Amino acid sequence: MKKKYEKTADIIRPFLVTKDPMVMKVLKRMSKRSDEGLATYKKTMVEAKKPFKTWVSDAQEELWDAILYLEKIKSLK
Repeated sequence: MKKKYEKTADIIRPFLVTKDPMVMKVLKRMSKRSDEGLATYKKTMVEAKKPFKTWVSDAQEELWDAILYLEKIKSLK
């Protein structure tokens, strides 16, 4: 028997369409990343449980990385 999130993924993905190719590319990458997360952690984000402060710390670390990536991109002109 499939889990609830697998049924939803099977139904939604074929209908996930936009006229903007960049948005479509991002949606596909997000979907792939979600599948990889499920394979690694065996849970959806809805099912994941962490203390509130841990979620905040994790988000801060991701954003710090994003800032560094943007600085690198700026230096490539």
